[in-house]
Amino acid sequence: MIDTRDRLSEYPFALESELRDAANEHGYRIPQGQAAGWLFFSSASAPGEIAVAASTNGMAGPFFLSVAHPGAARELKAELAGPCAKGHAGAFAFQDRDGLFEAVSAVYRLSMCLPTLPYEDFLNDTAHLGDTEAEREQKVRIGQNRFRSALVDYWNATCPLTGVREPELLRASHIIPWAACSSDQERLNVHNGLLLSALWDAAFDAGLVTFDDLGRSIASPKLGLDAREALGLENVPPLPLSDQHRERLKWHRDNIWISAEG
Repeated sequence: MIDTRDRLSEYPFALESELRDAANEHGYRIPQGQAAGWLFFSSASAPGEIAVAASTNGMAGPFFLSVAHPGAARELKAELAGPCAKGHAGAFAFQDRDGLFEAVSAVYRLSMCLPTLPYEDFLNDTAHLGDTEAEREQKVRIGQNRFRSALVDYWNATCPLTGVREPELLRASHIIPWAACSSDQERLNVHNGLLLSALWDAAFDAGLVTFDDLGRSIASPKLGLDAREALGLENVPPLPLSDQHRERLKWHRDNIWISAEG
């Protein structure tokens, strides 16, 4: 683990500008001061603050990122570093500025979609609605839109299996279906969803494909050869999964996927 204590305490103008750009260009535009070599920033929209720093090598790297949001810190795919800034949940190291910039963007997206922000936004959006049939249908539409928006943030607007990025071809796929969820919190939980291209969404929803704990696709015996080829089953990468995804995918395998015995 890289030691973040090997960081500068004061920054030359050009280097400090780079660090500020890393935050400002990716949603963290509110400066919160500087302490012990960390430059702190918050966002007007995403919960939690971040802190950025550079090692004593200056522009040669590495660069450091400290994250306050526990969920974002847990799910960020980056090299761990430590210690983090006081009160933060995790710290990470990057060999160049591009890595730092990409990571700050990822933290912002994760902070915007991880529980419980989508559910809180849903409650705010529906607070004025009653319980008539029309209003219940409106709540469902609002919830589904919030869920899709959260998945777009979480998966970086990309199907992780195919690389498809066109919004018209992407579907917000529930792992545990909307009707089977026990609460609105579960319906809007980003870990209960995958952002899939349309064909993969249809196959997943129909139980013709599912995923194991390593994120590898599993085809149902009922899936025909032509469909297997259209999906590209032999070439898709494994899904990057959290433990929360794995719990729900087990439910999908047990209840939706069409097994040999199904």
